[in-house]
Amino acid sequence: MDIRAFRSLRQLGALGALYAAMAAPCLGQVGFTITIDDPEGALSPWESQIESNLQAAGALWAAKLHGACTLWVHITPMADAGTLDCRSFTWSYFETLDNAIDVFETGASTHIRNGFPASSFDPDIELRISPLYLASELWMDPNPTERTEPVPANRIDGVSAFARELGYALAFDGWINGETGSFPGNSRSTFDRLIAFDGQEFAFVGSSATASYQGPVPLTFGLPFHLGNQSPRPGPVLLDDLMGGKPLQPGTRYNVSELDFAILRDARVPIAVPCPCDLTHDGFVDDADFGAFSLAYDFCDCTDPEMAAGCPADFTRDRMVDDSDYVIFVQGYEDFICP
Repeated sequence: MDIRAFRSLRQLGALGALYAAMAAPCLGQVGFTITIDDPEGALSPWESQIESNLQAAGALWAAKLHGACTLWVHITPMADAGTLDCRSFTWSYFETLDNAIDVFETGASTHIRNGFPASSFDPDIELRISPLYLASELWMDPNPTERTEPVPANRIDGVSAFARELGYALAFDGWINGETGSFPGNSRSTFDRLIAFDGQEFAFVGSSATASYQGPVPLTFGLPFHLGNQSPRPGPVLLDDLMGGKPLQPGTRYNVSELDFAILRDARVPIAVPCPCDLTHDGFVDDADFGAFSLAYDFCDCTDPEMAAGCPADFTRDRMVDDSDYVIFVQGYEDFICP
């Protein structure tokens, strides 16, 4: 393709609009079903509060999730002393890289993309809760959708705590060793595959995240599914992010950041972005974006090692940059200015 040939395709504008409408984000249509498996009643004093605060936490992420489904969160009490422990209950095969590395995504990500769960009889997300933590440290917001009540200075905000745990279940998880950068086998999560380790520091290098942060995103040494480090390691400002590498602070209310959403998008969780064709992140869909798209179109396969990290030109999220993405890009190029 060359830019003159591309510009001659103005007649595709109407078709592009149709494709764009087909690919329009289903915002607010990802919900959560919560079940509590607690035969001895250890969590019973807080059941309604757990559900309301967890639903509010889910809504923070659902605000930009691109899909129409209901994720199943299964809750059990934590028998041993602890706080919260959340994970994806299932992992789904995503792709195999050229070096025979198998990549897996969380069950929640699969469910959001496909509209049906990775496993028909299993939950998407498993959450374990310590009753002692509920009683002594966590504060349940009485109006969690409003989030206007002051958080007690000696308590952790429940909505924030649940939102952080859901972040792990959506994408902030994998199998990399947080000190050596090694793996126990040939499996990688969609998060793992975008971690760079230079022997001293870890960084997340997905294209959306690096554009948001204006560079590789520092990950916490020893806790690589978290953001930032204490100085002199890089990224101290990121420690205060919802997914930062230090414990949530009492008396503080956290929100999902744009960087958190960018990382999810790079990890292939379906995330709606207001101007996906703006590949250079400058507010315009112009010739510079065409150059980036053309290069991705030539590579085509998102698994190609030369493809930009996260494959941002794959607007249809089918792991290929092909004609369906091209038609969407034509419409974005026609519009020129991002909304």
